[in-house]
Amino acid sequence: MNQDWTSILKCPVTGDSLKFVPEQDLNRINQLCKERLVWHIDGQPVNDIITSALVAENGHYIYPIINGIVVLLGNLTMITDKTLAVAIEMDEDKSLVQKFYDEKGWFADTEGNYEDAVIFEDLREVSKDYIYKCHNRVSRYLNPSGTYMLDAASGAIQFPQYLQYSEGYTYRVCVDFSFQALAEARKKLGNKGIYILADITKMPFKDNVMDGFVSLNTIYHIPKDQQVTAVNELYRVLSPGGKGAIIYDWYKHSPWMNFWMLPFRGIVFLKNRLLSLIGSIINKKPQKRLYFYAHTNAFFRENLPEYELKVWRTISVPFMRFYIHSWLFGKQILDWIYRKEEANPELFGLKGEYPLLVFKK
Repeated sequence: MNQDWTSILKCPVTGDSLKFVPEQDLNRINQLCKERLVWHIDGQPVNDIITSALVAENGHYIYPIINGIVVLLGNLTMITDKTLAVAIEMDEDKSLVQKFYDEKGWFADTEGNYEDAVIFEDLREVSKDYIYKCHNRVSRYLNPSGTYMLDAASGAIQFPQYLQYSEGYTYRVCVDFSFQALAEARKKLGNKGIYILADITKMPFKDNVMDGFVSLNTIYHIPKDQQVTAVNELYRVLSPGGKGAIIYDWYKHSPWMNFWMLPFRGIVFLKNRLLSLIGSIINKKPQKRLYFYAHTNAFFRENLPEYELKVWRTISVPFMRFYIHSWLFGKQILDWIYRKEEANPELFGLKGEYPLLVFKK
């Protein structure tokens, strides 16, 4: 594994620089593991054999590298001094997201579509061209080249168009807290990728080291009181002159979607109330959904670094599934919407469903 990129990393616990563990020290650490003298930071002994790892400058905090993926999640930190053990628990909503993508979301069906896309995207032929063109929008707001392109909550890089964002960069730094996501991303990027298992609200990177960043349809899955922290982390690691793009979802703060989706949302509301009533009758606890929270543009303007507001997509997936059909001039309608978006990206980014927040440093 190339080692030149370790200079951008920092220990998620202490903030110290990280370096590769020499082979002789790995042998010593593995011997200590056999003697149950290496612990996870929560105090549980480590039983695994470590074939590669990074260590903090003070030598106490160890981060294994598993199948090319650097494990920098704070709760998976390894320690050689048990007095450093602390209780670390992942937020319940974050755990739900992590579990969904490790066990379901980043596994593909027989047609090669990830479960995430099957659930949350419109994969029909009638919508294909519109969605393709919307994916291509992101690149125009990024610097065309650089050393490090950060992909925050990269997922499996499920659409081929996503690859273009880092074409002119030496490395694409994929960060996710789903191991399955990073394993899938590695299949697509190979040695061009750097794969970091981490929480994007606590980025294990030094300041000003990324030449660009993207975060695609992710921030709204972070607990609402941590979303600003996550975006500020992205801005912190962005280098001077760098550019970044975040795709967000206004959801019920989109007046246009509120109007067009009122009948659909009414049906969904009645369905959920019925299911809740049935569940209470049979004493069945309702299944918790994947966390989602949408802030307003006004809230972000007050709490985030300055950004330009553009459009990614005006219409939601439920809108497309509800209204857009090939037999109802669906493709022509989508072509018309795209032309309107191109003519006035700020207005459509504000009033539509999915804005593109563009940051410059």
